Amino acid sequence: MSEPKISLNKLGEYLDATPARRRRIVQDQIDPKTFIAARYSDAREEISVYLATNKLNDEQLINAAINLRNQQHESKFIAQDKSLSADAIDDFLEIADQVGAEGYKLEKGSATDQVSMNISGVNISVRPDVYVKNDNNEVVGAIKLHFSKSNRLNEKSSEYIATCLRVYLEGKYDASKIDYKLCTVVDIPSGSVVNAPKATKKRMQDITAACEEIEARWKNTKT
Repeated sequence: MSEPKISLNKLGEYLDATPARRRRIVQDQIDPKTFIAARYSDAREEISVYLATNKLNDEQLINAAINLRNQQHESKFIAQDKSLSADAIDDFLEIADQVGAEGYKLEKGSATDQVSMNISGVNISVRPDVYVKNDNNEVVGAIKLHFSKSNRLNEKSSEYIATCLRVYLEGKYDASKIDYKLCTVVDIPSGSVVNAPKATKKRMQDITAACEEIEARWKNTKT
């Protein structure tokens, strides 16, 4: 069996899920559906580029959404996925002025980088969508986007994700430079923008306990 793993956004959802939903999340991580994992890739790319260019051109995003809807696609699934990305772009534009960090440089993260951290035997795919840097080109924060309409994040789950994002950055870069207020989770369907809380100890205890549970479920799940 493969090693236990989960995406950061799914971990946030797991931490505030019912027992049945927790079981389903682990099962989906063991046997992931590729087509689901690929959802919203166009929206993620377009929004990340938009943020990294300091939100200079709303028209660029508006046109990207129009093109995604108007293009001819080879399958119904692809057409639906493009339409969902277009909807996500429209929704993001409603909250775009709340996202970012004035006075800082934003840099798009790589979609192919294997950016992860390990907690209690679980490999967590962190992969920030955008990094926040200071004038010395030092990482001081990051932005994580969330798109799923069917599994929206609430403030509690967003704070867990932002906390984990902050702890990852503190371990990867100069911890003294990381600003918790610049570690941000954007749940596009709900229009919420949540920064990491100042206190991390209790939330990291919850995250560690959740990862211990995920590892146990993983080993006890038959595939």
